[in-house]
Amino acid sequence: MMYGTRHNTTYRLGLKQKILSTAIELFNERGVRAVKMDDISSELSISKRTLYEIYENKEELLYECVKNKYEDSEVVLAKIAKDSKTVIDILIKIYRLKVEELKNVHPSFYTEMGKYKKIMAYLDDQNKNRKKQQVEFIKRGISEGYFRTDVNYDLVLQLFDVSSRYVFCNYATINCQMEQLSYNLMFVFLRGFCTLKGVKELDFFLENDEEMIRQRQSLSNNEIVQIDKS
Repeated sequence: MMYGTRHNTTYRLGLKQKILSTAIELFNERGVRAVKMDDISSELSISKRTLYEIYENKEELLYECVKNKYEDSEVVLAKIAKDSKTVIDILIKIYRLKVEELKNVHPSFYTEMGKYKKIMAYLDDQNKNRKKQQVEFIKRGISEGYFRTDVNYDLVLQLFDVSSRYVFCNYATINCQMEQLSYNLMFVFLRGFCTLKGVKELDFFLENDEEMIRQRQSLSNNEIVQIDKS
């Protein structure tokens, strides 16, 4: 009897993780609204009843997906920070990672996710918890000579957070590819608080990295607002 209980528990835990993995894949591929609980149960060849026994509703499942993705991301970011020589190295690696992630996410995913208050509250809490890490990162950047000392970084972090949230929650209404938004959002902010040493390091990366060259070429092929100097 005890063996049967353990076996059932192990099966349930395994199934829960499979549901989570499948749901993350479908949400990324189609967006939130387009994915129904029926789709997930069909994909896994399980009954809807079994699915609802493990996840009460779609919002709960989406919440667990976001939480899972965030926790996985934290592990990766910690490894990047540990293995990188400078703060610029860290930022470049994180940028590359995020761009690759965004390539595999449906454009509507973040906009639709923003409608779930519980999920946004969770992300807000995690951002607040990151504050200490952000402060330590900035201190490291200053000590390495890459970040300026005459900048209000608390204000910079707030502005970046607000800008990022606006982009993700309103992406469907912005006529621009996500990788271009990420490129402009990150590097405009970053160059603003870098020292000359930091700017030189960034420019070297932007001018020699194949992906960055491709992005600049893509940007130059799009319509750019020309300022009339007359």
